[in-house]
Amino acid sequence: MIKKLLTIVLISVFLLAQGCANTKKYAGTTELKTQTNANSKILLMPLDVELSELSALGFLETKADWTENAKEHMTNSIADIMASKNANSSKYETTSTDPNATSYQLAKLHEAVGYSVLVHHLGHQPLPTKKQEFDWSLGKDAQALAKETGADYALFVFVRDSYASAGRKAMQFLAAFAGVGVAGGTQVGFASLVDLNSGDIVWFNRLVSTTGDLRTPKAAQKSVTNLLDSFPTAG
Repeated sequence: MIKKLLTIVLISVFLLAQGCANTKKYAGTTELKTQTNANSKILLMPLDVELSELSALGFLETKADWTENAKEHMTNSIADIMASKNANSSKYETTSTDPNATSYQLAKLHEAVGYSVLVHHLGHQPLPTKKQEFDWSLGKDAQALAKETGADYALFVFVRDSYASAGRKAMQFLAAFAGVGVAGGTQVGFASLVDLNSGDIVWFNRLVSTTGDLRTPKAAQKSVTNLLDSFPTAG
């Protein structure tokens, strides 16, 4: 848990140095294609979203009610965007909590790969073997989802959002008088479209912001719209 929080903080600081609110997309494809039909089937994977409150001392406390509300708002917004693009999409439904399940393992892998993209492709630590080429994948295990559901692509979404507590806001106010900057809440996330036949990530976008509120429908819609900016169209 400590390592996870440190990773989020380090990435947040790095990205915020590039701007208070921005997106950075990679479009390996601008048109969704299949060998069987023009209306590609997109599987919407369960959202990997977590909302927390930032304490006065900088500790993160996960808020279950905020998280559930955010998932609902984001799910609705994603559905609206898919409909506006005439995308043939459907939610991946599962009741399994087995950590060995393919969907669970792919979600954790997406988190790890997504962080690697932020650091090594969009950041200042490029990998010598990849250089500037966008060559990232979830591997052949993704084919299991294609066989199970008949989908051609899968959309994975990962977001970690935090909000300053009253104590944190008070500390920010007092620190400002001393000329010291104290960070507030931060919204960090990324979305990936994965070709289930190969496991390759064919589209990727990041979102980082010090504003926004996933707890409300309208603000959540804005964040999701930014996160899915330039999402490929069906071909």
